[in-house]
Amino acid sequence: MVKPGEPAFDAGLEELLASVFPGSRLDAMARLTGGVSADVYRLDLDDRDGSRVSAVLRVHGASHSGHDAALEHAILEAAGDAGLPVAAPLAMDAAGTVLGRPCLLIAHINGSTAIPSDRRDDRLDAMAAMLARIHKTSLEDFPLLPARNDPLPELFDFLVDPAEADAWRARLSHLGDTAYAGPPVLLHGDLWPENLIWKDDRIAAVLDWEDAAVGDPLSDVACTCLEVRYIFGRDGMDTFRNAYAHRTAIDPARLTLWLAYVSAGALRYMGDWGLPAGREAHMRAEALATLAEAAEALSA
Repeated sequence: MVKPGEPAFDAGLEELLASVFPGSRLDAMARLTGGVSADVYRLDLDDRDGSRVSAVLRVHGASHSGHDAALEHAILEAAGDAGLPVAAPLAMDAAGTVLGRPCLLIAHINGSTAIPSDRRDDRLDAMAAMLARIHKTSLEDFPLLPARNDPLPELFDFLVDPAEADAWRARLSHLGDTAYAGPPVLLHGDLWPENLIWKDDRIAAVLDWEDAAVGDPLSDVACTCLEVRYIFGRDGMDTFRNAYAHRTAIDPARLTLWLAYVSAGALRYMGDWGLPAGREAHMRAEALATLAEAAEALSA
């Protein structure tokens, strides 16, 4: 892949920006942090009328495993039309012919991803309200999305230790069909604090819909629970879960099964995320604790 500063990248970026902001001039380009599946940049442009405009460029990385740029573009369009707070899609290149890899250009949303410690509970409550709102969004105008209905048998695939996988099979052998039987709902797939933009104590945008799906809402709840636990510990996870349950009834046993799924999946693939050693160690400890708690609860 060509990179910023190389002639091929610069020419391709100029072409991409000209299709959206004709006559504008790129003034500054800054790398943004947070994601692992894409290289993300903030672009600041001087428009031809003298105004200042900003956009965000997401260039899929070599390890990208989410939706292609065309599908993510369509999801953002549908989500915006449904009234969800998202960054408007501006342009995309699903084939990767412009910049050497697939890319998506979206509007820049001012705000912050930070959750101050003194606002933790309020913002976790707002996160729960937003996730419940996503789950109640009509699927009518969304493109066809993959289904996420059953934590099994993929849970066993995540457990690389054969003895541990066998123990989980025995633990869950009494279960019948574990596929979700309710009406499918829209799933974000990766709702965590870094994918939320806050402005004036409200969620101004929900970012990164590359793992969106349809199916069991508790798969989404479990994902966010674990992400919150990484940052705010077990107490924060419980606060978020209770805030969601206040809005939508939760089957505790089924949520526990999905928590086993997401924690086992995180332990299986975390080493590929390029995390600093200290952060990875902390996240592994929290995921292991979540998996152990799920095993105890499901055994009981």
